[in-house]
Formats: sequence, structure tokens, C-alpha cells
Amino acid sequence: MKKDTTNFAIVSRWSFPQSTGGVAMHNHFLLNALEKKFKCNSISAESEINSGFSKNNGIRYSRIPMIGYGAISQFLKFSILKNAARSFVDQKISKLLAKSLNNESGLIEFMDIHSEGYLFLKGNPEKRKNVVIRSHTPFGLLKQYFNKTELKGVDTWFAFEREKKCFNWAGSITTPSKDLKKRICDMYSIDYDKVQVIPNLLDTNHFSPKDMEDNQDFTILHVGRFERGKGVETLIKSFISLSKKFNNLKLINVGTPRGPSFNKCMDLLKKNNLDQKVIFTGFVDYLDLPEFYAKSDIVVVPSEIYESFSYTVAQGMACGKAVIASEIGGIPETTNYGNAGLLFEPGNVDQLTGKIEMLYANTDIREEFGRKARNYIVDYCSIESLKAKYIEFYQSILN
Repeated sequence: MKKDTTNFAIVSRWSFPQSTGGVAMHNHFLLNALEKKFKCNSISAESEINSGFSKNNGIRYSRIPMIGYGAISQFLKFSILKNAARSFVDQKISKLLAKSLNNESGLIEFMDIHSEGYLFLKGNPEKRKNVVIRSHTPFGLLKQYFNKTELKGVDTWFAFEREKKCFNWAGSITTPSKDLKKRICDMYSIDYDKVQVIPNLLDTNHFSPKDMEDNQDFTILHVGRFERGKGVETLIKSFISLSKKFNNLKLINVGTPRGPSFNKCMDLLKKNNLDQKVIFTGFVDYLDLPEFYAKSDIVVVPSEIYESFSYTVAQGMACGKAVIASEIGGIPETTNYGNAGLLFEPGNVDQLTGKIEMLYANTDIREEFGRKARNYIVDYCSIESLKAKYIEFYQSILN
């Protein structure tokens, strides 16, 4: 079969291997899934790690020097100045990305984060029909879940209006969940037929069940930033409650502690003499994550901030673990609406405690959920199961 060399460019400031968050990993897997059907180009921020990364697979990597918000914000004290700085940085990045696309033809995909495609879409109306926006979670939706303190320095000026224009200018939009599709269509006045739901891609070979060494501890795993929005205070309160009944519980937190919640949680743990039973690993490399899932008995994802698609939920399920997660955003869809994972009301300590205790006391139920989780997630979002769907979607735009 003749190779289709239609150009396909993915544009995002975050990319693998410098970044290993959801946006970067999805893009990485997508580019590799498409490289035999399209002539791919990844346009993202320049870094020492990214600049040295290349694969002989027909994918171009265009790295662009970008000024970082963090480099400026650390010198600013007032939130109004931080917001102005973020707006300036986002505008600068949008301009750099638009310039880099002058000679690109074919399909172009932007992330909805910070309206990176705003200036390109504004200045190139003739190319809009071949532009796709991959909506992970737009700021206009996400900001509803922040408190006032968290919004300081991140409430980008004009973000909502720019996002709305980008969504309506773009020829097509994709979301990883039905829930996000409904929310952005309602919030940004988007035609429902314009939005295609395709889950994020997950490497289910990298994240797969592995034998766990016998351990007398019952290990609960939390993966993600240790901050209020991720529901960590709810998790710690539940852990403390359960530890009063069971003395072999252990909690592992993989990710960077951030914000006042860490100190608050540590104070609670020390007050209950449990700080030695809770481990904070800090950042863990993507390649090493499966080891932590393997050592856990269950995975808890207690998010209280909107999640269009939780990679932690999907990774835990792919590793054959019983997952307990907040019933928020697209998480119910990832767990097959509670059939392949347990759901609880966000912030409800008693519900979370009851779910953990049920799995603690029932090995057979725990293992059954692990098997169902693995089988479902392979069908739902593995690269093998979604590759053809993504190719079909992009080719439909060209046709």
C-alpha cells in the first residue's frame, strides 16, 4: 500500500521526554501511531532533553525557544502582576508557534491549554478547516474548581474569550470523554456535531500486571501532585480513620507536594503518629511508574478538580489494580461507570473510607476488580485499540 505522506503537525509547548504529563504522553503516543500514515511533525518548546531526543521513524521534531512563565513569576509579588506576566508569556508563545507554522500544510492539531493556537487561527482563516483542537481541559472550565488563593497568578487575562474563539474557529475538536464534550459545547456554544470523543492513548504494554512481592502491609497508592485539588486532604483523613482500625496500612504518594495542603496533611499525620506510615517519593520518572503500581494493593484517585481523563486511573487499571476514584468529569467513563473501578463522591471522606475498607477486607473482590479493570482499559484506550480510530478521524477531515 502506498504510504500517505499528508503532513500532520502537533503543536504544544509540552512534549516528551522533557514533559511526561497527560498532554505530552498522549501526543507522543499519537505521533508514533500515525507515523506510517502521515508525515508527522512535533512542534514544542526547546530544552536540552527535548533537543537531544529523536527517533528514526519519520517524525520531525521542531523545537522553539519559549520564555517560561515560572522564570518571570518568581520575581513578582502581586497577583495582578503575575496574571499580566502569564498573559504576556501566553501571547508570546502563541506568536512563536504561529510563526513556526508558516510553511506547514495539511493537518494541524493544537492543545486547548492557554489558547496556543489563537494567533495562528486568527491570522489564517483559510487553514481553519484543517485545524483540530484536542481539548484536554480548557482553562474556562478548570478555573471553576480553583479557590481564590489558587487562582492568583494563573487567572490568565482574556483566556476564556480566546478559548471560545479558538474552539469556534477550528475545523474540528476532539475530547477524551463524553462529559468534557458536553461541558465545552455548552460553555463555549459549540455545535455538538463538531466534537469527536476519542479517549487518550495509554501504553498498556508499559503499564501491565506484574507479580507483587508478598508484603504484610496493605499499600494504598496515590499518583499525582500532592495538592488540594487532587483531593489529598480527603485521602489523608480517610487514611487516618482507617489506621485506627487496621495497623498494617501504608500510603505511598508519588508526585510533587505543592501548596499549603502538604503542611496541613503532615500536621494531621504527626498528630496521629502516622507520619512514618506515609511515604512521599517526589517526582518519579515515567519509566519507573509501573514498579510503584506493582507494589500497591489498591490505587486511589480522589480528585476534587475537574479531570477530563485521569491517567492515574487508567494506569492503575492497566496494571490490574482495583482503583477507587472520584466520580468527577470523565473518570466514570474510564472506569466503565463503576463496573471496572469503584467511584465515590468527591470530598466525601466516609464514602472513600468505606470503599477502601471493603477492598481491604475482601481479597477476592479486589482481585476481581483488578481483572475487570485490565480487560476494560485495554479495550478502552490502548494504543492498539484506538490507533485505527484516530487515523480514520484525521483522514475524514482531509476527505
